[in-house]
Amino acid sequence: MKRWRWEMASHAVASLRAHIAYQLLYELKEAPLGRRTLVARTGLTESVVRTELEKLEAQKLVSFSKLGTALTARGRQFLAKKLSAIADVRDGQLRNLMLDRYARMAHIRGAADGFPAWLYRDIAVREGATAALFLAKRKDVLCFVEEREPLAAKNPDDSRILEQAFPNLKNGDLIVIVFGPAKGIATRGLWAVLWALASHRAITKS
Repeated sequence: MKRWRWEMASHAVASLRAHIAYQLLYELKEAPLGRRTLVARTGLTESVVRTELEKLEAQKLVSFSKLGTALTARGRQFLAKKLSAIADVRDGQLRNLMLDRYARMAHIRGAADGFPAWLYRDIAVREGATAALFLAKRKDVLCFVEEREPLAAKNPDDSRILEQAFPNLKNGDLIVIVFGPAKGIATRGLWAVLWALASHRAITKS
């Protein structure tokens, strides 16, 4: 079994380009994609996508063909090493907890124990996000990371929506939800959090 050991590394040294690269690699994990599809999925501009893909190609993490951009074997190894804990990333639409017009959310395996929500909320906001919520599954129920009361006690609709969105949630897993006035802003905030998770934590055997 794996557990997370949290390291209070400063986000001041975080590279915006680094989390853009992670986002693009994650989008390519299932199949090759064209540049326009990547623009639509990520909310990034076409020029940013083009520039970052060229950098990833120079690192031999992706390759270009008529089918679009694809992960190389090296890219898949990198993805497995850095982002294997990310089970799912998707758009969010909550009923009572929708804190801005757009939401992007992710399911991270085994990351809830001791998770420093304040640190990662600040990371999202620094990237322009309006707000961020962090929920954990404990004893088979969802609750906010900072609390023990089941989410369903006060927000049964949103608890049901999240359980349906992430049907493979297990005890100890984490849900990250980032909000923004535009999809691109919510997405950027989410991937800043995911980049920080991948960069600032160590996984050890327990």
